[in-house]
Amino acid sequence: MILSTKLAGLGHAAFLFMSTARDRVSYIYPNVNAAGAGLLLSETFTAESMNLSEGGYNMYQQMVDWLGRPFRSVPRTPVPPLRVSLSRKLKEAVAEKYKKAGVEKGKYVVIHGIESDSKASMQSRGDTDSLLPLQKWAEIAEGYKVHNLGVTPLFVIPHEKERENVEEVVGEDTNIVFITTPGQLAALINDSAGVITTNTAAIQLATAREKPSIALFSSELKGRLFIPNAEDKKCTIVPSKTGILADIEVQDVINAMQIFTESLALA
Repeated sequence: MILSTKLAGLGHAAFLFMSTARDRVSYIYPNVNAAGAGLLLSETFTAESMNLSEGGYNMYQQMVDWLGRPFRSVPRTPVPPLRVSLSRKLKEAVAEKYKKAGVEKGKYVVIHGIESDSKASMQSRGDTDSLLPLQKWAEIAEGYKVHNLGVTPLFVIPHEKERENVEEVVGEDTNIVFITTPGQLAALINDSAGVITTNTAAIQLATAREKPSIALFSSELKGRLFIPNAEDKKCTIVPSKTGILADIEVQDVINAMQIFTESLALA
């Protein structure tokens, strides 16, 4: 079976058709670009818009429902939530990185979502306003230090060129780690006390590793769209009141940080 979350037209459908897979399943365009694609695919799902990511957390719901459908004597099976397995080699490599950055296991909070032009920023494709300017992060970090929560902010940079910028804006003594892949980020989050992030892969990885998180969004609606049932996932959504992420209130973020002290108290 081949599953494709890329919107298929005739060309992509033909590519899937040439495979040896018995089942070829894909989303197709919601317009005339889908013409002919359905003839070459075993199962199709018509996208509601040209950007599936606009659906937030449930962007692939049609495909998920189809995968869990009853078949012959097998009843409907719910598709389990995201879980991330980490190899010992990956854990050791990432541990070496964060120790070199000056932090210890369980005693740091991951800061993710720095504004950058790097593709390794891992921002959501369905949310173009999902990276926060470094100056705003500096204000959040300052408030974090003032409250002395007992854990150290660890800034994740998607490219080494950002290191100098972070040191200049946030401070030369800032703890910084260079992470480029979801696997490395998952391992980093796994050893942390929690995560403060914008709408990036860090949110879903924190949920998968059952870590407390603070998620910064441009609006309450967008936050609920990408993180339904946030409370059950130990996630606190902090929205901007203006609809622009850069206008988020630093004090609102600081107020939400109690989630980390509560987590440490239970540890």
